[in-house]
Amino acid sequence: MKKNAQFNLSISSLLFIFLLAAASSCQKNKKISDELEENVFAVKFKIKDFESVVTPLQKTSAVKKLASGKVAGSAQEEILFQWTFDLGNTDPAIAINPLPIIDYNNGKVDYSFTAGWPTTGKSINFKGAQSVLIKLPVQKIESLHILSMDVNSSGTGPRAILIDYSTDLGKSFFTLSDTLHYPIELTNNGVAKFAVNQSLTGISTVEKNDVWIRLRLFEGKRPTGSIYNPTTGTFKMDNLVITGVVDGSVLKNKLYYHIYNSESQALVKQGGISAQETFEIDLPLGTYYLSVVTKNSNSPIVFANSGHRNGFYMSNSFQEKEVEIYAARDTFEVSKAMERVLTLDRIFSEINVEFTDIEDLSNIDSIRIQQKHPSFYYYPFSNSSNTQMDASVLLIEPQFTANNKKFYFNQFMGFHETDQSIKYELKVFAEGTVIRTFELSTDVKNNMQVLFKGLLLAGLDPIQGFTIRKNEIWNGKLDVDF
Repeated sequence: MKKNAQFNLSISSLLFIFLLAAASSCQKNKKISDELEENVFAVKFKIKDFESVVTPLQKTSAVKKLASGKVAGSAQEEILFQWTFDLGNTDPAIAINPLPIIDYNNGKVDYSFTAGWPTTGKSINFKGAQSVLIKLPVQKIESLHILSMDVNSSGTGPRAILIDYSTDLGKSFFTLSDTLHYPIELTNNGVAKFAVNQSLTGISTVEKNDVWIRLRLFEGKRPTGSIYNPTTGTFKMDNLVITGVVDGSVLKNKLYYHIYNSESQALVKQGGISAQETFEIDLPLGTYYLSVVTKNSNSPIVFANSGHRNGFYMSNSFQEKEVEIYAARDTFEVSKAMERVLTLDRIFSEINVEFTDIEDLSNIDSIRIQQKHPSFYYYPFSNSSNTQMDASVLLIEPQFTANNKKFYFNQFMGFHETDQSIKYELKVFAEGTVIRTFELSTDVKNNMQVLFKGLLLAGLDPIQGFTIRKNEIWNGKLDVDF
């Protein structure tokens, strides 16, 4: 009896210790979770005078296109959503609408990240996935065109994909593709990849709020010795891009943001969305540097070395003659939920050329312009510059009339505290023949209007001068007679 009592006491003690440990463990996990939640705060960014700064870009461009004789084109295909996964999360690098979601197996998000393509970046990795869902908000999207991605699997992972879609939040699905099989010779060494390009034109987005694209994963055709394990096998995906056309009523402006940690100087958040007055980002405690850029164009801005703050820069094609780009920089400390007001400034100048000839210039069919100054690069967080020349040619088709003998183009520059030299070579063509070649040059900063004004044909004197006027209404107006 005594032994039984001692035994029962021992069991009770062990049970008590177990429950105490479990409670302690639960409390500890709860504390970690609470701390994580407490240390991540919503930072709202608001663009000052958004309507007066960003929205008029579209109206101004439309007016100037007509004035220069260029007919506005139809809607163009563009990147609507893009993921690189290089930051080890599912934040899209570009999202025309906030916020697309990627999950798998009916809502799981415990994916991991591994080496991608290229191997210097990352890819998203799913373990035991039977299906992967890409949930897209499609408001104001006129049509979807192409889904492209790079994929592969582990030795025991899936080797076939069937793509279908839903427009009713997953209640029903419709097939988009036949089963896509990996090439039998495709290895799983981490370097090889299977490039998928799937048409999405069969999906109607009319009066739809959401489109879910589902990747159903199967055993597929397998090399000798490759045994499928649907529980432990992994599937990885990288360079996910979805293209399409945005409704014409939507602003074409894109807003790109890059956020860097002040201690590590490393990139912690990035994204590209349709330009909007406010956007919100969750950030943990710390001090950060922010770069925001907005652009009224279908073509993307070229960013480079974005992984480190001091090396980060951007450029833009000289051939985009009507592009308008605004930017803002900010430094802030996160210790609570907060709002930051951003002021966007022009990082381009407007170059106008006006001919004062009395003669008819309607026979001028084109003017080809080449930069003779180094290309401009914008470094948001450093004073770096370069000496690289750009050999591309800007084509102007002026369609001059008796009342209109002028044209303009925008010069991307970045931010500058002092004047920078600009110089252009102009070749004037009449009926396919070069009738004059001359140069125009001056010194300007960003956020200025420049007017070169003078005779084009008088005597065809190659050294005849132009007057130069600069307009400081923007932050400077410069008129130059020639």
